[in-house]
Amino acid sequence: MDPHTQTNREYWDQLARIHPKTAFYRLDDFKRGENILDPIVREALGDVTGKRLLHLQCHFGLDSLSLARLGADVTGIDLSPVAVETARKLSAEMEISATFVEADVLRAPDDFIGFDIVFASWGALCWISDIAAWMRTASRALKSGGRLVLIDGHPAGMMLDLESEPGAPLRVRYPYDSSEPFIEDEQGSYADESAVLDDPRCVVWAFGLEHLFTAMLDTGLALRGFREFDRAAWPMPALVKADEYYWKLPDGVPYVPLGFALHAERRG
Repeated sequence: MDPHTQTNREYWDQLARIHPKTAFYRLDDFKRGENILDPIVREALGDVTGKRLLHLQCHFGLDSLSLARLGADVTGIDLSPVAVETARKLSAEMEISATFVEADVLRAPDDFIGFDIVFASWGALCWISDIAAWMRTASRALKSGGRLVLIDGHPAGMMLDLESEPGAPLRVRYPYDSSEPFIEDEQGSYADESAVLDDPRCVVWAFGLEHLFTAMLDTGLALRGFREFDRAAWPMPALVKADEYYWKLPDGVPYVPLGFALHAERRG
């Protein structure tokens, strides 16, 4: 395992211990039987009943198990052994059948094939060093006619310094696209800004839409839809609450897309 991947695995091991206890993830609501999937995800995926679904970077399995509860045959993959173990325990506790696999998404098992849907959402791609390899994993896993549904932070919005104080002028902090990673070293988490980590270091990357679409098309996937949104699924100091699921830029700030939903299909 390369050093950047190892750093991120250790980082996400820490978050996997913290996140199930946070209000952000609504675990108690899930245990009471509520559908905690956000509306953009629900609309993008549609009816998943009877579908074989591969959830890339599934964290501790909450969305995966929500989709299994809706009737999908779900396999989740995540880099963090702590996250995968937590997902398996939650699956057993709730008596919801799903499979969870510990693996690097860029080196997914060869038997990950024949899925109807490959899915990832909100904060997946910034952790990926090789977007072309990620797309190859997704394409290889799909059967002919299968769908990739990817929902994530928009590259334009990811450029902004959203950690600035509310009301302060926004500035560009990150490049739109970069071949070099960025080392972050800040305490807290999007799910709990007061969280204290033993080691807050993590490594992230930036990919523009040209990079993303080229990687997708090179695998033989065909673009079937692309939407942009004025909101994202995580709180930041510079954002305001849009509703119970999302955060957006304050009123009066020029429009910058903060999220997107990509739909692609594996051609025969």
